[in-house]
Amino acid sequence: MENEIIDVKDWLPDFQVSAETDEELRKYFFTIPEVNKLIDSKSWLVLGRKGTGKTAIYKHLGTMDKKNLNGYLVISLNFKDYPWPAHKLYKETLSGELSAYQKSWKYLFFVKALSKLIEQQKIDGKKLNKELKWAKNYIEKIYGKPDPTILEVLFSKIARVDKVKAPGGNMGELSFDGGELSFEEISQNKDLQTKLRSNAFTLLNYFEIIFKNNVGDYKFMIILDQLDENWLADEIEEYSKVLINLLNVCRNISTDENVNKFLKIVPFMRSDIYQSLRFNDKNKLFQDSAIVISWNNESLDSMFFQRLKKFAPENFTLKEEEKSGALFEANFVRQGTPPLNFITRRSFFRPRDIIVYFNKIRSIHTKNKSGLYTTKELYSAATEASSSVYNEIIDEWSNQFPEIEKLLGVLQIISVETFNHSDFVIKHKQVFPTATDVDINKNINFLFDNSIIGQKKQGRWEYICSSPNLKMNIEKGYRTHQALKYRLQLTEGRTGSNN
Repeated sequence: MENEIIDVKDWLPDFQVSAETDEELRKYFFTIPEVNKLIDSKSWLVLGRKGTGKTAIYKHLGTMDKKNLNGYLVISLNFKDYPWPAHKLYKETLSGELSAYQKSWKYLFFVKALSKLIEQQKIDGKKLNKELKWAKNYIEKIYGKPDPTILEVLFSKIARVDKVKAPGGNMGELSFDGGELSFEEISQNKDLQTKLRSNAFTLLNYFEIIFKNNVGDYKFMIILDQLDENWLADEIEEYSKVLINLLNVCRNISTDENVNKFLKIVPFMRSDIYQSLRFNDKNKLFQDSAIVISWNNESLDSMFFQRLKKFAPENFTLKEEEKSGALFEANFVRQGTPPLNFITRRSFFRPRDIIVYFNKIRSIHTKNKSGLYTTKELYSAATEASSSVYNEIIDEWSNQFPEIEKLLGVLQIISVETFNHSDFVIKHKQVFPTATDVDINKNINFLFDNSIIGQKKQGRWEYICSSPNLKMNIEKGYRTHQALKYRLQLTEGRTGSNN
């Protein structure tokens, strides 16, 4: 008797789209080359568009054993609920604008690094020396615990300390005239701000020296994620200064031979935010230190295949050469395209887009004799997947570019997939009547740079997400990405618009 066919919907689950909420992620994480490069090279900056897997890598690093991390002990800092205005409290009035926040970043890093060093020495059964005992007592008394969170470091009792005593001083003399202070309390009191900075930066000096004196053979990697969260539109210029100083601190540490052997700071940053920053040697930093997360058909297929291997029942045949194609009745669909390639053409080559598309196929799938997805279901899922991609773009840009929805509206009222530059200018003026030629050029470049529109290259429509070296030419026709076709209700392009 043949084995009963189990339908794919009975064993393949809906996957969490966000790495933050996917508790199963570490069980099927697909290690991409960027992880090894981060561990083994001098590179320290991870860049990628929203949804490309930065948080997945961040979470993966946080769960890896140090023997698989070139000896690094990882300290994870998540900035999802980070109070960006807090840095203003640490800004020294006499400092230059582009270095004003550097001490506040170093203060945070050395508090976290030193607390981790003390914790690890205790785990390894080592007796703390006099310096580390002093640091441990200060950390626990000022921040309230041995391993304080970001918020506890920034808003501790430190502004209530009359004077930070040098290592070896009597900790019994350390007293407070109250508990922790809120951002509002400190921001409204110049004296508290002065005391906060003075005490924090005095501690920074002591902690940095103690850390260097006692780090020994330990190596620490501090990883920073979700640096794009909680940005307010009217504060973007100030946040940019904070991030520029973060990058400068990371670069200084990476080039300091007295520090880089045992400390590496790794920000995970959206590539578009990095591109928006303006500072000296930006391109040199990118060339020397950045790792850009990129995906192609093969790596995206392998990523999803890891999930299949985790959930597939024993009687379901999985072949390495088929990968995700094993889920479909047909090996090839429209124009002789494998199912996965059909999906990636309607994506921005991000894991998130692929996972969403497969979830949409699953949601409309009805059980059949083969137990597999049909070609019709693959095609039908494109409509709902298009709405999801649209919403992702709005979510991605609503803070940094509040008019993103109106700009997508320009493409919608063009009403066709393919169009030329004059089409865009005419419709843009309808949506943005006061826009200048500079505004129009800025907006069409924004759409192009973010793969929302593309152009032909060697007879094929290409987009930055799959062809990073693509250059825009206003003499050529444009095409709105297929991922947005259904949500924007676009029809085929008119004759002459696709030169």
